[in-house]
Amino acid sequence: MMQLETNPKYPETDEASLTQAQLAALPLLVSGSKKKDAAAAAGVCPQTISTWLQEPHFAAVLQAQREQLASLAVERLKQATGVAVTTVVELMESGSESTRLKAATYVLDRVALLTARDSAFAGSIDGTDTGDVLAALGVNC
Repeated sequence: MMQLETNPKYPETDEASLTQAQLAALPLLVSGSKKKDAAAAAGVCPQTISTWLQEPHFAAVLQAQREQLASLAVERLKQATGVAVTTVVELMESGSESTRLKAATYVLDRVALLTARDSAFAGSIDGTDTGDVLAALGVNC
């Protein structure tokens, strides 16, 4: 499991005051494992995990690490966006009519979702013109 960093802006999320058992359970809880699995790794009973989850300091450390893990996942997804768009465009241009239809439907569905979600931005997504996004997706406007 990847080691997440303690955020110095939030001293309440400092792991230094956690016990060895809590530190053993933490990565499993961060990644969404069941309490019984975290308890087994920590050498405690599942009820102890439940008790720890009620402790403000342990809960704050857990929440901070979950947020950091989610942030890392979002960054990785953002980095893969270009490859994903290229793949969908290639599928839209493939020889199979069924594949082209599925890819085109996927693009249109996503564009509809983006349009609905970002209508408050009056046609821009992160400062990029919607037409540019659609062109990148291979949609002719």
